[in-house]
Amino acid sequence: MTQEGRQITLRLEGSRAERGVALADFESFIDNLLGALRDFDRSRRGAPTRRAGHPEREAEAVTALRLLRFERGSAVATLEAEEAIDEGKRLPLGDRPAALVNLEALVDEVAGSAPLPQPVSEALARACRALGANGSVAIELDSRRGQPPTVIDLARLESAESTPSAESIEGARTVTGRLHLIDVEPDRLAIRSSAGIDWVCGYPEELEERVKGLVGALVWAQGAGRLMSSLRGRMTLERIEAVEQGEQSRLFTLAPIEESDLLASQGIDEPQGLSSLADPSWTDDEDGLYLAALLEK
Repeated sequence: MTQEGRQITLRLEGSRAERGVALADFESFIDNLLGALRDFDRSRRGAPTRRAGHPEREAEAVTALRLLRFERGSAVATLEAEEAIDEGKRLPLGDRPAALVNLEALVDEVAGSAPLPQPVSEALARACRALGANGSVAIELDSRRGQPPTVIDLARLESAESTPSAESIEGARTVTGRLHLIDVEPDRLAIRSSAGIDWVCGYPEELEERVKGLVGALVWAQGAGRLMSSLRGRMTLERIEAVEQGEQSRLFTLAPIEESDLLASQGIDEPQGLSSLADPSWTDDEDGLYLAALLEK
């Protein structure tokens, strides 16, 4: 991909961005935007959000953005996505920088009016507020040349949280999958089903201890849910249980076994006849009753 294909244009609007933007406001905007990008990537990977301390390697990769230009009108920042660097070496992230792939996914979610993870939505809201009244940012991707910019503002963020999208058409009462994420503040968990759908679930306080003991387990959950998109659903839990997983005994094998070996292992050296299927303790009367039951209409 050319360097041009990695460029991102941010047009900042708001009462504090009419003649450029104050450095303090711009710093707040950038800090919250980067925080939203990190938590969006963590949510996609099923990792805990709101992580404190120094950003982990993946978080650094998805925020590897360089400021190329800053222009008035109101305030226009041109960024470029870079490959992440680790100890002087480029990380093996493929042909497209992780920062660009992650930002494209975020833009797609916003453009589709899909509900964002709460930490992401809150960080983007703070970024908009840093630009003053009616603060907004329009994101234009050079990799999506010809497509209109995606605008993020408070109204759009609030609408996505409170109003089901056009894709919110399928209800659900039960979900089975791997419980891969838990957040006790607020009380939320995530279950990834075998179909690849990530169900973000709220749960009542009385289920908290049970939920804590099920992290990483295959679970069955019941509640009021709705499929928000092809890869995301929401549910309010009423019940959650571990799914018991059976063990394959030596009775079953993946490789076929020769019939002669099976006969030898079971001590069979002659035809058994139907009598071998009967219980030797049965009497003739019991046989008659059994036969009558079979013939009864």
